[in-house]
Amino acid sequence: GAIMDMDFSANGKFLATCADDDPGGTSGSSSGSEANKENNSPGRNHKQLSRRQKKNRVRKEDSSPPLKKKPKKQRHTVLRQYAKLNLNDADLFKCIKNYTLHPEDLFLLGYPVESKLYPGRAMIFKSASKPFDVNAKEFVPRNESVYASLIVQNGSEQFEKYTESPIKRVEKETSEEKKCGRCAKSFFISTDGEYLTQEHCMYHWGKLVRPQSGGTESYYSCCKGKKNTKGCTTAKLHVWSGIDPGRNGPFDGYVRTRPKKVPPSDGNFGIYALDCEMCFTTTGLELTKISVVAHDGRLVYDTFVRPENFIIDYNTRFSGITAKDLSRKTGTKLLKDVQNDLMGFITADTVLVGHGLENDLRALRMIHTTVVDTAIVFPHAYGLPFRRSLKSLVNTILKRDIQSDVGGHDSCEDARSCLELILWKIRKDRIRDDIENKKMIS
Repeated sequence: GAIMDMDFSANGKFLATCADDDPGGTSGSSSGSEANKENNSPGRNHKQLSRRQKKNRVRKEDSSPPLKKKPKKQRHTVLRQYAKLNLNDADLFKCIKNYTLHPEDLFLLGYPVESKLYPGRAMIFKSASKPFDVNAKEFVPRNESVYASLIVQNGSEQFEKYTESPIKRVEKETSEEKKCGRCAKSFFISTDGEYLTQEHCMYHWGKLVRPQSGGTESYYSCCKGKKNTKGCTTAKLHVWSGIDPGRNGPFDGYVRTRPKKVPPSDGNFGIYALDCEMCFTTTGLELTKISVVAHDGRLVYDTFVRPENFIIDYNTRFSGITAKDLSRKTGTKLLKDVQNDLMGFITADTVLVGHGLENDLRALRMIHTTVVDTAIVFPHAYGLPFRRSLKSLVNTILKRDIQSDVGGHDSCEDARSCLELILWKIRKDRIRDDIENKKMIS
C-alpha cells in the first residue's frame, strides 16, 4: 500500500491509514417537485370524499410519494461474513476476545486511559519517538504486550518515560503554539481558544504516495504534486487535532464504561462496531456524527452531534458533514447526551470494534479498555505509526470498494466494514487452526 509521511491527514486521523482518496466532491440533493405535482393533481374520486378525508389523503401522499422518492440504503442487512462464520453469539464473543488489545498497550497507541493520579480524568499519549514494530506476534492474536516489548528493546529508562507524574504548577502562558495538522506550519492560539494567527492554510488533502519501485519521487494523490510542493487546496485557517506530542491531560469530561451489575449467563457482554465523524474546532477535533452497529451488522445507534466549541472546518470532503446537518433543531444531540446513550448498552466488558478506534474514543471522551482495532489486527508492512487505511483493507480483503460516495464517508458503512474485517479474520484463523489440528492428529 501507499506510505504516508505525516502524523495526521486532512481528515484528522492517522495519515498512514485515514487520508483516503477524494470521495469526489459535493453531493447534490434530488428534487421532489415531480412527486409534489403528482400528489397535488386532482384525482377523479376526490369529489366523493369529505373535506377531512381529502385533507388526510393529501397528507398521506405528500409524506411518501410513490416511486418518486429515492429509496434509503438498507443498513439492517446481516453481514455476509457473520453469516459465513455461523457461530452463536456467545461463541463469537469468546473468539473476538482473542483479538482485543492489552490494557497496557492502549496508552502507547493513543487511547484515552484513566489517570492513576487523578481518578475520573483522562490521559492521552501521542508518540513522537521512532516507530515500533506492529508485525510482532503480540498483536494478532495477543501474546506479549507492546508495553513489555518496548521495555525489553529500550531498557527501563524507556519505561520511566511513559510513567505518569504529578502536574507541576507553571506560570500560565497567554498563548500556545500548535502545529497545523494539514500543512504542518506553526500557528498560535490563546489559552481561551482564540486564534491569534489569522492566515490561510495551503495544504494537500491527498496522501503522500511513495512509489514501490525506486527512482521516482513521492507525490500527492490529490494533485500529483511532488513532496514539499505548495498545497493545492486553501482553507481559511490552520487546524490541529487537539493532542500535542507526549503526554496530554489530565482531561475532564470523560466517562468510563462500568462493569455490568449482573454478568450474562452465557458470558456474552456484547459486540459493537462504531465509527465517528469529526470536525475541526478551536480546541481540536470534535464529534459531529456517530454510528454504532451490532455484532451482525444491524444499525443500532446513529446521530449527528453538535460540537461544544466554534467550528473552524466541517471537514466535509471526508466526513460528509455540513453546516446544515448540525443546524437542525431536531435530530442532533450534545456530546453528554451521546455519552449517556452509549453507557446504556456498552459496559466495561463489551467489545468495541473500530479502525483507529483511539480517535473515536477521544472524540466521544470515553475510556474503554476492551477494544479490537482493525488498524492493529491488520498491520502495515512498515509497522507503526504507519497504518493501512480502512478503504485499502476492505478493497484488498473483502474485495469491495467503500468511501467512494461523492458526499463523503458513510460512518455506518465504515463501522460495518470494520466488523466484517474482524469476522473475516476470525473465520480464516479458525480454518487455519482446524487444518493444523488435523495435521497433528494424523
